[in-house]
Amino acid sequence: MAGRPKGTGGLAKELSGDEIQRIDKCLAGTTFEQRNRALFFLGLGTGMRIAELCGLRIRDVAPHGKVLRQIVLERHSTKSGRSRTVHVSRQAATHLRAYLETREALEKRDDPLFPSRSRPDDPIAANTAIQILTTLFKRAGIAHASSHSLRRTHANMLRRNGADLKIIQEQLGHSSLATTERYFVVDPLEKSRAVDKLWF
Repeated sequence: MAGRPKGTGGLAKELSGDEIQRIDKCLAGTTFEQRNRALFFLGLGTGMRIAELCGLRIRDVAPHGKVLRQIVLERHSTKSGRSRTVHVSRQAATHLRAYLETREALEKRDDPLFPSRSRPDDPIAANTAIQILTTLFKRAGIAHASSHSLRRTHANMLRRNGADLKIIQEQLGHSSLATTERYFVVDPLEKSRAVDKLWF
């Protein structure tokens, strides 16, 4: 599995809003456009690990044909070995719904959400998904990004929207709060604005 890119202080790059839009534009008209867009935005909109995304089945996201806004990850599919419920952003759900409309035989709820091309009954390999995202970042001209950038961007967006640190920890599935804290970018301007709000 590819390591985190150099020049990022050991952390994956956080994607800006402009970079996310560039990636979205680069997906237009490409092979497997809907699949890759769903993969990208589901990672961005849930903060799930790449292996967790690849292990999803249709039953996990749309058991009755309707896309869920919550995904239950069982113990065997998480890094920590603990089950957790992941909430799905509206945008991610929209792209996931569009992707599922392109899939055939959706009556097979046990099918992989992102199947392997060579073995459709098996899920796509994590390394393959990483390569898809790496190619996408390069096409969009974004340096130092990796598959882990989706997870880190998700965490920072939640924090900037006022989410409690414990909520972010549970969404990401970290066993330690200290691990979650390492995901955050400290913006000097943001810090200045926070201090300016103080009044004694």
